[in-house]
Amino acid sequence: MSEVVPHRPWLGSARIFAAELLILPTGLVTAGFLTRQLGPDAYGLLTLAVTTVGWLQWTAVSMMSRASNRTIAAAGDWRPVAAEVVQLHVLVGSVLGLMVLLLAPWMTVLLEQPTLTTPLRLMAIDLPLLVVAQGYRGVLFANGEHQWLSMVSAVRWIVRMLSIIGLVSLGWSIDGAIGGIVLSSVASLVLSRWRVGALPRASHEERRRVRAGLLSLAVPIAVAAIGSRLFERTDLFLLAAFGGSAASLGHYGAAQNLTVMFSLLAGTVSPIVLATLTRMRRTGDHHEARLLQQDVMRLPYLLLPFSALAAGAATEIMGMVYGASFLDAAPLFALLILGSTALVAVSVSTVLLVAIDRAWLVVGLTGPMLVALIVATLVLMPRYGPVGPALASLLVSAGAALVGQLLVARVESVRVPLRSMAVSAALSILAFGAARAWSTRSSMGTLVELSTISVALVSALVLLREIPSHLRSFVSGVVQPGA
Repeated sequence: MSEVVPHRPWLGSARIFAAELLILPTGLVTAGFLTRQLGPDAYGLLTLAVTTVGWLQWTAVSMMSRASNRTIAAAGDWRPVAAEVVQLHVLVGSVLGLMVLLLAPWMTVLLEQPTLTTPLRLMAIDLPLLVVAQGYRGVLFANGEHQWLSMVSAVRWIVRMLSIIGLVSLGWSIDGAIGGIVLSSVASLVLSRWRVGALPRASHEERRRVRAGLLSLAVPIAVAAIGSRLFERTDLFLLAAFGGSAASLGHYGAAQNLTVMFSLLAGTVSPIVLATLTRMRRTGDHHEARLLQQDVMRLPYLLLPFSALAAGAATEIMGMVYGASFLDAAPLFALLILGSTALVAVSVSTVLLVAIDRAWLVVGLTGPMLVALIVATLVLMPRYGPVGPALASLLVSAGAALVGQLLVARVESVRVPLRSMAVSAALSILAFGAARAWSTRSSMGTLVELSTISVALVSALVLLREIPSHLRSFVSGVVQPGA
């Protein structure tokens, strides 16, 4: 495995993100197929089952990933640390999978969906597979195996699409869709395990030292991760708990699924940035570390105009992807896509705080978000219906993003220039207005609309010099062999 990681993580991030972006074409094809094959009611049940168990999966991974990533990157001999990390993922994944298997009937009562027992038990099979696969993925991240990670991601999404379509076409309905998800996790686990290779256990004393180090860092990160993962899906759970129909859950889930791109971006950039900053701190390369921190802080502002574009074209996007029966989900998507950009800012702030050994500040940032979301949803849902949870999510995410940036500015004196904020806001307003004014009725027209405005936004960011000069060489480096 590679032991050298470039100080500039953007090329590795771009490769992995490009592979992760396969979730968009494959996910859109899969979602379009499933919504037409299953209808809003069955698709809503599938979404609820996948969301429920998926929250457990990603909470478990988030609890361990940043602590594991940072510990492996900081270690001179990474293999003993990696062995303990993988063992921890096996233990946690197995326990959670068994819990879902046994508690599925009670979970269906809580969610007020009595037909959900079998889908939840099938998803319980996927839970430990994905958690362990993500454990190996963390090892690859920490060691700079960006090309291999991009290949694993690409295989996972392609296998997921083909398996789901194939099994559902055979008449297996929701069970077939979940079977396809399980097969994609198996593919990811096999490829990641093959690349990492055997991980010999260290001595008993060294294992104790590694576990103690992991535990001291993991506790605050785990607390924060639980809150963050609860936040990301609590809006859907609240909608279900407050009597939302299966159709409304289907609409909400469909809208959430289209916001996945920014979640993938945060999930791709964060571990690479954390590993790179950890190495910089270990080697004393403070100048490069500060440049990287500034780049990462600017990222959400570069994304905001594009999320505003998507919000403005929400009706066209929902119709193009899901069909006319899902047009009611357009307002939900518009709010959720803006909220997802704010969550990227929260993720950026938390990873920078972890990198500078301020993990407990992460708890202070993410902990109140869940309580605020529940309170805001209780206030807004009686008046706005299913739109209430989405609006609550946006408001709380934006508030947390602001607090996170202020925290980083205070402890590290890293700030986003006011000019960049103003440019981002102005371009966002223009993009939203242009999308609303340029209304189309065909899928091709929507693609032309989105592509044209996106090119205009990129051109504006370049002309206004909002893309830092040291990142322009990165763009040319993408096409250089062996870069």
